[in-house]
Amino acid sequence: MTPKTPFKPLAYLSASALLLSLLHSPFALSDDTVVLAPVKVEADLRQSEAEDMPVSITVIDSAELQDAGATHTDDVLLSAPNVNVSNQNARIKHIQVRGMGERDEYTGAPNASVGLAVDDIDFSGLGGIGSLFDVQQVEILRGPQNTRYGQSAIGGLINIKSNDPTPFHESLIETSIGQYGHKELGLMTSGPMSDKKDATQYRIAVFKHQSDGFYNNATLNRKDTNAKDELTLRGKLRIFATDNTTVDLTLLHADFNDGYDAWSRDNTFTTRSNQPGKDDQLSNAAAMKVTYEGNTAYNVISTTSLSNTDALYNYDGDWLAKPEQFYENQKHRRHISQDVRFQSKESARIFNDSTDWLVGAYYSNMDESNYTDNYYAGWTELIDSDFNHQKLAAYSQLDQHVSSKQTMTYGLRLEHNQQTFKQTKKTYSDQTLTDDFSPDETLWGGSIHYKYRYNPNHMAFAGVTRGYKAGGFNAGSGSSTNVTYDAETLLDYEIGLKSNYLNNRLQTATTLFYMDRSNPQFDGYSYDSAGEWIFYKENLDAAQNYGLETSFDWQATYAWQFFGSLGLLFTEVEGIPQNSSFTMSGRDQAHAPNYQFHLGTQYRAANGFFARTEVRGMDSYYFDNVNNGKTGAYQIINARIGYEAKDWEVYAWGNNLTDERYATRGFKFDHYDGDGVQEYIRLGDPRQFGATLRVHF
Repeated sequence: MTPKTPFKPLAYLSASALLLSLLHSPFALSDDTVVLAPVKVEADLRQSEAEDMPVSITVIDSAELQDAGATHTDDVLLSAPNVNVSNQNARIKHIQVRGMGERDEYTGAPNASVGLAVDDIDFSGLGGIGSLFDVQQVEILRGPQNTRYGQSAIGGLINIKSNDPTPFHESLIETSIGQYGHKELGLMTSGPMSDKKDATQYRIAVFKHQSDGFYNNATLNRKDTNAKDELTLRGKLRIFATDNTTVDLTLLHADFNDGYDAWSRDNTFTTRSNQPGKDDQLSNAAAMKVTYEGNTAYNVISTTSLSNTDALYNYDGDWLAKPEQFYENQKHRRHISQDVRFQSKESARIFNDSTDWLVGAYYSNMDESNYTDNYYAGWTELIDSDFNHQKLAAYSQLDQHVSSKQTMTYGLRLEHNQQTFKQTKKTYSDQTLTDDFSPDETLWGGSIHYKYRYNPNHMAFAGVTRGYKAGGFNAGSGSSTNVTYDAETLLDYEIGLKSNYLNNRLQTATTLFYMDRSNPQFDGYSYDSAGEWIFYKENLDAAQNYGLETSFDWQATYAWQFFGSLGLLFTEVEGIPQNSSFTMSGRDQAHAPNYQFHLGTQYRAANGFFARTEVRGMDSYYFDNVNNGKTGAYQIINARIGYEAKDWEVYAWGNNLTDERYATRGFKFDHYDGDGVQEYIRLGDPRQFGATLRVHF
């Protein structure tokens, strides 16, 4: 793919320099300017403010989500530096942070490198759940987050926090319409259940999304074979059980019934399959968080979660009007977890009143069953697998206040992983193969961070973190040479600076990082002599991921705001893949673009007028680790204009205004029906216009 307007990273720096040159102008120092509000990070063990955390993080709060018109994580992830996605499904399920993360669900046990949590419920690997209606904030933490989240977050963490119940009554109706059958309806109501002091508070949010998709199926003469029909329902209660005890309950129901018909032989929006697929997900989940603050020395926080998911994923494998190939996977996942931690108060500091402390314990149990039916040219491959993963962990964190300006933070986590894997596979040649493994392993991770606030407006930091990810199994491999793979560890070194300027109207953050990976886990595939594609996860010798993340947010005046970010990423790999016909030596890892940027401005006038425009883009990157297929560099421009009154807002919006053609996933292979080896891509969404109305009451 060749971009229409090649982007140079220097353009970002030039734009930033232009903005900074305005800092001392009368425009920048207008009396009607407002300051940027601090944001607390819910994923942090102590819920610190983002600008005070010695890590690389992007927090997108509810105001920014509304300003950008974001209703799903699909709409915001690529605006964060060094975050990429593998969008081969109806919704984004596979996320890469700093080049680390799965790209599909064909390889390895269900064990994501980038964690996804929604209201304290683990949905890692099930990204379709990411509705953003009535959400307080989205937190994107880059680098290993093992002290808090264990081996499910070696690459990073996406944490979604919805709005809590309120002590006052409020309600909202939101509706959108747009091209390609785009329709959305959101309803929210919140408030106390009575007029009594400390009355139980409730919040209910319902969101419905429908669209026809962007594809035209020429074989069936239909425009809805890639349609979306999605419902998300969330209920929350805040119960003040005693003067010192608060109970937060969350119930979540998500029912996604999406079509899946997004691949064509000529890489266009016209498909020719005669059996369009589906990508369905039905999730029911609950979480209970109990906070006890009655002890003079510490608080106790207990979080219990339960989730149950059924998923169906199938597609026409030949992409043509012939009954040649059809793939189907049925998944059932059940996950329970319990986390308890004791968090010191200031009066209980240790080591001569210098150090805050925190200790915790964690247990989780995940069961997942998969049934796969892969039909090809009259032959059928059947795979039936059951997977259980239990984790038991203890963790601690010390925050040592060396002086009024300097703090050292030490984190440690010890985690025992017990896995059980059973599989029966009937091959195309009618052989029956079985696998049965039950390994145990104990892993550990830790971190040391130093931060120095050398004046009220600037904080420098440095840190080293040891991350880890458990080994696992290759479901469906059926081969003794690549059934299992080993644990991966890494050392992440970071230095950075977070600053405020102009009386807290300009915030900047910059992080340099170097990740040294040992026994890195990579996806691979090959084509065996029996005529079968073999997908697997394997260990290579070593890998390095390093680069930079920088961002700024400038409230120039009451009306004008400017924002932007830049990610630079460089990757290396050492080792020879099992598919010895190909090596990654001398090239980048898959889905690891060398640069990524986001730049925008918005205007919000006192008379209610609103306008916003933004551009995001990234460099070209490799699709896979076993071929050199690449996407092209691209840029996407979005814009919104509207009017905001006291109790309602209306917006007109346009996405991908230049109608850029770009790839979000790609493969390079031979269909073995005469076309030869070709590169196939999943296209990103085309230009789309629409309107949104929000009414508060």
